[in-house]
Amino acid sequence: MASSTARPAASTPRLIWHGRSRYVRVLGTIRQIQQALWLHRDLLRKHSEADRMPLHQDVADAFADLCRRNGGAWIKFAQFLSCRPDLLPPPYIAAFTALREDAPSAHFDDVQPWLEELLGKHWAQTFSAFNIIPVASASIAQVHRARLADGTEVAVKLQLPRVRQEFYEDAAALRALTRVLAPLLREVDLRQVVNQLITTTERELDFAEEARHLETFAALPHRPGIRVPRVFPQLCSERLLVTEWMEGPSLSQVLDSHDEARIRPLLEILLDSTLQQVLEFGLFHADPHPGNFIVTAPQTLAVLDLGAVESLSPEARLHYTALLMRLLGQGDAPLQPLFEAAGFGGVDEDRLQALSRALIDAQTRDATLVDNLGTLMDEFRRLRLVIPDPFVAMVRVLITIGGLMTRHQIPFRLRG
Repeated sequence: MASSTARPAASTPRLIWHGRSRYVRVLGTIRQIQQALWLHRDLLRKHSEADRMPLHQDVADAFADLCRRNGGAWIKFAQFLSCRPDLLPPPYIAAFTALREDAPSAHFDDVQPWLEELLGKHWAQTFSAFNIIPVASASIAQVHRARLADGTEVAVKLQLPRVRQEFYEDAAALRALTRVLAPLLREVDLRQVVNQLITTTERELDFAEEARHLETFAALPHRPGIRVPRVFPQLCSERLLVTEWMEGPSLSQVLDSHDEARIRPLLEILLDSTLQQVLEFGLFHADPHPGNFIVTAPQTLAVLDLGAVESLSPEARLHYTALLMRLLGQGDAPLQPLFEAAGFGGVDEDRLQALSRALIDAQTRDATLVDNLGTLMDEFRRLRLVIPDPFVAMVRVLITIGGLMTRHQIPFRLRG
């Protein structure tokens, strides 16, 4: 497999020139945000986040609309931000979560030269059949069903032309937009967040890394009911991923059927698998959206789209689990040593007292585990705690899976 492509050396002015059509929309959004800041300028002086919510809502809507219209890497940026309730107030999370990757597919006349570049002039000889109509398309890639020369059915995930170049162009624009947002989100180190966002998105553009994730994931001792597609590494590169074809509907489609007798065993498998990944393997799928699973048999799920994974060391798993259990009401160990062992920053006595009051208030309500996890992340953000990125990824996964369980009345508990 080819190694990841290095960052291009093009200057920022050149990137801006090539991306000028999308930058026009960025400039329009900047003006829109500046107008919102001026309209609500009295709210900027408010110390309470709740008082600034009307301004947050206007800015979140403007930013989400920009991501939707620009597509490509902007959708990826929004996906990343939608997973960070520890950083952004609720209006941003809701606006970015609502975005979907229903992108139009590229015409095959445009794709064919790209396949020639990736697999050679005689690329078609690799396949005995290749469906030129994609079975799925998103902001950065599309998937074609094909058959190898030996008869193996495969999925060919092809990164769209210019996606990588546009990513660097859009990263430059996002950094410019950050400077406009800084007065509104002064509690957040936006520069650090944007740098992390860009690094994470760049990593997901490397399909060779996704292939490695799939191979590593497949080698783990999963419980019955989990399948991982076979990878064909000799055909993969940073812009092309070829895997075994998984036949069946997506878990999203099955959930839409409202057939609880069919849904319940699949969700129980998903729950058990997720907890095993987080608590035992220390390597977990960081985007367990139902669309990323294929139901290949009545009680079997195939795992797709491992571009985003997170790993936890044995020590991190131990410390994170101990902290979460304590925060969720199990035990009475002192909080500060648990936070420090878990790698949190900004923890002091005043913040701990505020957090304890919030936790006591949450426990007096009839809240689910998912509600309590969400409350925790909100409080971490309000208290400006510095949270380790793997902890955020773990909690986000637990919230996603826990929400599915709650919706279908399946018990969801963390194992200590």
